[in-house]
Amino acid sequence: MNPKHALTRLATRISRYEDTVGGGQGVITWDDVAGAMPKSTLQSLMIRVKWSGENRFWEDLVWWALREIWPKDWKTQDPRRAQRLIELALRDWIDPGICHRCGGHEIDGRTVIRTRNKNQPIRSCPVCQGTGIRRPRSGRSMAKTIGVDEKTWRDIWRDRFAQLEATLNSLESQALKTLEKNLKGEKNDSMQK
Repeated sequence: MNPKHALTRLATRISRYEDTVGGGQGVITWDDVAGAMPKSTLQSLMIRVKWSGENRFWEDLVWWALREIWPKDWKTQDPRRAQRLIELALRDWIDPGICHRCGGHEIDGRTVIRTRNKNQPIRSCPVCQGTGIRRPRSGRSMAKTIGVDEKTWRDIWRDRFAQLEATLNSLESQALKTLEKNLKGEKNDSMQK
């Protein structure tokens, strides 16, 4: 089973009826997915927040990320700046990059209405200009978010931000591989019983 699909089981503890009447066909349950999660707290929190949508773990995720992936040699006068940069990197990593206004549909307004009313012209989304992709944040807005000027952002913090994003992507990949391997092990164990 795709680990990203399996993680949706963690979003709710309720089993569907179809899952309970499988007759021993090796159905993956909430408990199976929870038991197959990576042992690393940070990796487990990362994939729970991103793929299960469990935002109640957001503060824990920020705390663990700050503790585990913030390099010790990165000094800052303001300790909150480190937390804000971690939060910015996590939000950028979690967000799929879809336009918030049109939801990636590339048109302004509801798509159902557009298909029913053929006489009304289709307008491109004014925010993304019909691409469905949100514009990346500017360096100025990112600098403002962490509390530095734009030059300092370009000289120091932009590279650090890119390094944090690369680390997050690597950790996510490791976590999903671990989850997939553990789920295959769980499935094989349940088939043998």
